[in-house]
Amino acid sequence: MFTPEDQDNRRAEARGLTRNHGGLARSLRRAAAGAVCAAVVALPLISAADAQAATSAPHTVTSSWTSLALKNGWADYGFGTAAPAVANISGIVHLKGAIATQGTNQVPFTLPVGDRPATEVAVPVDQSGATVGTLDIQPSGVVTVEAEDSNWSNAQLLTSLDGASFATSGSSFTKLTLTNGWINYAPPMASAAVRSISGIVQLRGAVMTEGSGVMPFTLPAGFRPAHTVYVPVDLCGSSNGRLDISPSGVVDVEAENGPQWIPQCPVSLDGASFAKSASRYTPLTLQNGWISYGSGTTRPAVRKINGIVHFEGAMYNGANSMPFTLPVGFRPSHYVYASVDTNVATRGHMVIAPDGQVNVIGEGTQSDATLFTSLDGVSFAP
Repeated sequence: MFTPEDQDNRRAEARGLTRNHGGLARSLRRAAAGAVCAAVVALPLISAADAQAATSAPHTVTSSWTSLALKNGWADYGFGTAAPAVANISGIVHLKGAIATQGTNQVPFTLPVGDRPATEVAVPVDQSGATVGTLDIQPSGVVTVEAEDSNWSNAQLLTSLDGASFATSGSSFTKLTLTNGWINYAPPMASAAVRSISGIVQLRGAVMTEGSGVMPFTLPAGFRPAHTVYVPVDLCGSSNGRLDISPSGVVDVEAENGPQWIPQCPVSLDGASFAKSASRYTPLTLQNGWISYGSGTTRPAVRKINGIVHFEGAMYNGANSMPFTLPVGFRPSHYVYASVDTNVATRGHMVIAPDGQVNVIGEGTQSDATLFTSLDGVSFAP
């Protein structure tokens, strides 16, 4: 998606200039040792008997969901996860399921016509070892899977579609006014915009800057959270990033372990969402030493909206990887792998079992998840 030449060309286009050749942009790199350590916890938390039953049992998709036809050697991940499927709810496309491949072709499927975006979108997804990946989706519906630091083995072993979402168009979205030298990334990505749907604020578009400021915009009053939220976003090279959004509407962009990337790295807002308030959310009972994070965040809670389970809040201090069990009405019928934001904008994944048991696993080191895990922006189809 974001190549160095594309970055320079689009930067020039956004300023009304043209350029045939771009300079090299710095890319973020993660230590290989961390990825290897994380890989040992990437296996599903189910028994061998459950795994055998899951892979042999037929998948079912409800009438509101459309099954996705996999191609180019991609297949269902199995092990109790859902088959890949898509649904359009109020103009927001939601994906679910998990896939894997033994090959190198990055295109696993093409979205049906009614579920295709009007512009190119880049949506973060969870991959093996709790690493982050990206779905680059074209208006033609062609979906390309990308892996952090081009570590393709993580995408091969597991690419989860759970929680991935994007807007099909800018209809009913409010344009955001960029500040502090930030500009829209330019076509084919959309301009930055925001919309509130059933109490969930959804962002759209991509932004970038040549300066050093970390505050690209302030959300209009009707789109501000009642508490501080930390929402994961996609950066160039499928790198980790997050939005730190305060009740005043001020948005900070943070990259893993620091903001040094900002002059060179576009930020995709596609798929970023959060709850405006805790109204009608069910508080989660934390266990095993986990407690609410505080510091302006809200306590962990859950709510189902239009058939999608949404989380909010932040937590820390866990004695192990199991912070809570979901109440009966919010449990999935399959295993779910969802990407979450953890300490200093690192990434982790949340594994949710059909019995409601939740495990939060940090990328590289479990301490990052223990020090801070945000549930803001995390969702899944049960």
